[in-house]
Amino acid sequence: MEDIIIDEFAGYLEYQRRYSPHTIKGYTTDLCILNKYLASITPSVSLVEAGTRQLRSWLVELKRQGTEPSGINRKISAMRAFYRYLLYKGVVKKNPVSRIQNVSRPRKLPEFVPDYKMQQLLDTDENFVNDKDGERNRLIVELFYDTGIRSAELIGIKCSDIDFSRRTITVHGKGDKTRQIPLTETLCRRLRTFVTTGDAPLFTTDKGKPMYAKLVYNIVHRYLELTQSVHRCSPHTIRHSFATGMLNNGADLNAIKELLGHANLSATQVYTHVSYDKLNKVYKQAHPRA
Repeated sequence: MEDIIIDEFAGYLEYQRRYSPHTIKGYTTDLCILNKYLASITPSVSLVEAGTRQLRSWLVELKRQGTEPSGINRKISAMRAFYRYLLYKGVVKKNPVSRIQNVSRPRKLPEFVPDYKMQQLLDTDENFVNDKDGERNRLIVELFYDTGIRSAELIGIKCSDIDFSRRTITVHGKGDKTRQIPLTETLCRRLRTFVTTGDAPLFTTDKGKPMYAKLVYNIVHRYLELTQSVHRCSPHTIRHSFATGMLNNGADLNAIKELLGHANLSATQVYTHVSYDKLNKVYKQAHPRA
């Protein structure tokens, strides 16, 4: 019974809420783990029947096992979405997660690659093999850095999403929201030699199959390691590098928020820490006693 409800919930997230496959997989995995936990402590109480007390006991057990706050909060998000769905379908009369709050956690500052090192990486032809795969890999890294898009957004780009006349790209973000991001002249020039017509995906594997997240991660990891700047060489690190570079070069925080596709400004404000060097420089130039 619970497996059927979880599958129906996954379908709802995919087709009605347009959640990413990564999020859907994470949520359903968390719910299956919760279901097993409930069966182990209170076999008579199903996932649908669970109350706030049982759900909190699971979170306590996760904490006892050493689960990081970010992992616990992801599971709370999964529960929150699931029981909202059950409420919407009339399966339950109240949401048992409504009184459960996220676990506070120390905010980690994002790792980023300095502008000059990203420029060196992209401007050094020897870093990229001179073949079709090398051209694709270079374009992937450059598109990440020039636009700040997420990995799932890059995978979802179709050739028809690129408007060369306006020099923009349409990005399909979280929650089925779309946004347009400007493209540099250099990036447009590279894209023109790579883009096909119609709704074909922009990037594919070397066998012409749809691109997937692990391959994108491996490509980015290989090239970011060359910069010797960060421990985590992932697409999200380039996203951090994009936002940090924009902010340090004078971009408005609200403009960065729109480019990144953040729902709230608070998510963008994490990048303000990196503007200290610029702020310090302006202070020394402008203050009469500096």
